[in-house]
Amino acid sequence: MISALTGLLVGGAVSYVTSRAQLRIQAEHEYDRSLRDLRLPHYQRLFHLTESVPRQWLSSSPDRAGLRATRQAFQSWYFGEEAGGLFLSQAARDAYFALQNALQAAADGLPEDTATVTDRDSVIVRAKASALRHQLSADLGVAQQPRRPWITPRSVPAP
Repeated sequence: MISALTGLLVGGAVSYVTSRAQLRIQAEHEYDRSLRDLRLPHYQRLFHLTESVPRQWLSSSPDRAGLRATRQAFQSWYFGEEAGGLFLSQAARDAYFALQNALQAAADGLPEDTATVTDRDSVIVRAKASALRHQLSADLGVAQQPRRPWITPRSVPAP
């Protein structure tokens, strides 16, 4: 009788702890899914804005006015009516501000509005934009890294 009662109490306690942990995991999963769904339109818009900082400039590097216009477009997205910056993860926020700082530094380093970006600043700005795009993809889970480190694909060099 005592062993049956002890078994019942232990079984009930284990069931309670297991159920509670499972409910917590389900709640976290649901929160993550809803947050991803909220982020998606904002991240898509930001990803589209990074078009102005491509992997490789097609014709010539932008001038100071172009860099400032790009920086202003990013700032408008961040603080605009839809408050896109509110939905950035911490890692994406760090990448976003690193890009903003690189754009500002490159623009400030030019003597006049018609001067184009130096090769060094161009490489830095394009690398920051690429890092932001990669982080946006990672946040949404659309670019999952392989689970085995030895099968991680190598990055493709710029043309």
